[in-house]
Amino acid sequence: MTPHNESDDPKLTASLFSKEMQALGYTLDFSLQSLELEIDRILETSPINSEDTKFDLEAKLTAYIGETLCQNRNGFWSGAFYSHKSRIGNNYYFCKITIGKHDFYPSHFIGYYLSNEKKSTGTFKNFFTKTLTEWDLT
Repeated sequence: MTPHNESDDPKLTASLFSKEMQALGYTLDFSLQSLELEIDRILETSPINSEDTKFDLEAKLTAYIGETLCQNRNGFWSGAFYSHKSRIGNNYYFCKITIGKHDFYPSHFIGYYLSNEKKSTGTFKNFFTKTLTEWDLT
């Protein structure tokens, strides 16, 4: 995967987002535990004041979740990642992580959650745990 520009680099986006959120007291250390504990916390506490804010958070969480899976489960980016600023593509359709024979689309849960809220989607922790169990990766 070759980014169209620097802001379309999921590894860089994930790293910058991790630092940004750590400064705010979140433990985004690229561990699987951070996915289980912090993603729901971020989703529940982040103010979404505009569509721009929503798209920005969706892209950053997509990058962080994807990169964390790549680092911890020998995954790799096999789809194109787009920052919310590029507007070239849509992470929901293109951005994926491949782990063995499985494809994981981080943006699917995040996009749905931001549009429909927790009561409709449940928690990321439950979604993530269920996915790893189904793939026999726990």
